[in-house]
Amino acid sequence: MILKITLIGLIVGVIGTGLGGILAVLFNEKASKYMSFFMGLSGGIMLSLVMFDLIEEAIEGIGIVYAVILIFLGALATKILKEKVKINGENASGYLMLTSIIMHNLPEGLAIGTTFLAEPKRGIAMAATIGMHNLPEGLALAIGFICNKASGKRAIIMSMIAGLPIAIGCFIGSSFGEIFSAITGVLLSIAAGMMMYVVMDEMIPESKSLYTIIGVMLGIVIVKSIAQ
Repeated sequence: MILKITLIGLIVGVIGTGLGGILAVLFNEKASKYMSFFMGLSGGIMLSLVMFDLIEEAIEGIGIVYAVILIFLGALATKILKEKVKINGENASGYLMLTSIIMHNLPEGLAIGTTFLAEPKRGIAMAATIGMHNLPEGLALAIGFICNKASGKRAIIMSMIAGLPIAIGCFIGSSFGEIFSAITGVLLSIAAGMMMYVVMDEMIPESKSLYTIIGVMLGIVIVKSIAQ
């Protein structure tokens, strides 16, 4: 059963984000030509995931006060990481986003694993929903790399790597159950803060045009449509 759940997590994670990466590569030429729009689109996807998904789940898990504190700490940790580790250059936003998505996907894997163990049908439904959410995540991540002149191959590989923690979370969740499910809200809060910092500091400021607003709004529509 543990192996089955882990394989489901691997499929949901890697294929979900990987497909998003492939879609981004299909727009490779347009991404460089209309950078403001695509960076706005990527930022809109990430921001809406934070506002409509991560923060809501985090508050349900640990309460609004602890969630707000940890979101702030997540953003602060990302700022310190960027300055101390010298994450800069053309792909800085891409690597920062990769880190935040990894932090986000691990607790999602934990949720799938623990739920699947208790109620298999509900676990499958949750895995399918998270798989659909992973597509815009992979799209946003890959766009972040492509807009900064990374190759399509690297963009796809990075989007697939971002999905791997779901399989790891599924394994841990199905193996240890409630022990690790208790920290899901903590990890989601930190991930929300990390994503918010990346969007506000790296992505939106680099896309300074009316196309940015159009991209952000379209990103929000995409996430909300998939969430329905």
